[in-house]
Amino acid sequence: MSTSILPTIQSCINSYGYPTALILGNLGNLLIVILFSRHRQNACSIYLICSTVANDLYLTFNSLVQIYPFSYADESTRAYALCKIRFYVSNVLGQIAKTIIILTCIDRYMFTSQHATFRAFSTSKRAKWFILVTILSWPLLASHIAIMTTLSNRQCGTFGIYSLIYTSYTIVFVGFLPPLILSVVGYLTYHNMKQTYNRVQPGLTNHNQTNLVIRRRDRELLIIVVSEVFVYAISTTFYPLILTEMTISRYVIANKSVQYSQVESLIFTISFMLLFVNNAAPFYIYTIVSKSFRRDIKQLFINSARGLIGKPITQPAARRTDATHSRREYHV
Repeated sequence: MSTSILPTIQSCINSYGYPTALILGNLGNLLIVILFSRHRQNACSIYLICSTVANDLYLTFNSLVQIYPFSYADESTRAYALCKIRFYVSNVLGQIAKTIIILTCIDRYMFTSQHATFRAFSTSKRAKWFILVTILSWPLLASHIAIMTTLSNRQCGTFGIYSLIYTSYTIVFVGFLPPLILSVVGYLTYHNMKQTYNRVQPGLTNHNQTNLVIRRRDRELLIIVVSEVFVYAISTTFYPLILTEMTISRYVIANKSVQYSQVESLIFTISFMLLFVNNAAPFYIYTIVSKSFRRDIKQLFINSARGLIGKPITQPAARRTDATHSRREYHV
């Protein structure tokens, strides 16, 4: 491949990929906030709203950084500050969003537990407290990035022994722990739901109705959790790998060729773009895999249209019970 094509592809990703993900991601996240804000007393809804806000901040900040790159040629105090802020703020926002999603899955596990002690933890008050602890903790836990990130030869990044530390930190807290925790908690949640399903005895009409609701909720909850884990695992796998390669090659390969550096830079850009898209994907994941979520989004658009033309907003009586059940399906 011609060396002139690689920078062009990278430039197109920066110029068109990030703005597209920013627009679609913020639009989808806004719809999530509107939909779940109707259930602010629900712990899971609170988690999803806060993670969505963190995703929006992450998308906006990183889009501005990628679309309007700053030159560090002068190596001034301002350049040093912006270099540190670029890495630090991006990491903090990303980790907050991921941690809240993990808390959401844990809340689902608690809510579906057969033990009353576990279910008692699934409250809006505790959700707000855990979110506050998360927001306060990550700026401290990631402070090493703000301290150690610096400029070297007019390049902003991590250098020396800290580059190995940062790579290890990224592999553990971005590429390994979150998918592992989400997978384990997702499986345990499904196990809880399966136990609940097995405890339901068919026979009476009410029992049959409950059985149907639990079965549907089992299926949709499992699909949503597996889809979230799958998308996250795919979108975050390459970033730690290319970061590891870049760190190792910095010491192993004394003089990289121009083409090698361009290929390396392009792969890094693509991997970071996939990481970026992960924060724009939740709305579209839910829309694709959850029938009840699609139904509520459709109802949201219908109600908005009726409100604009001055017609009263109503919900068909025949579907109120089903809508109530459907909300529980993805709020669990």
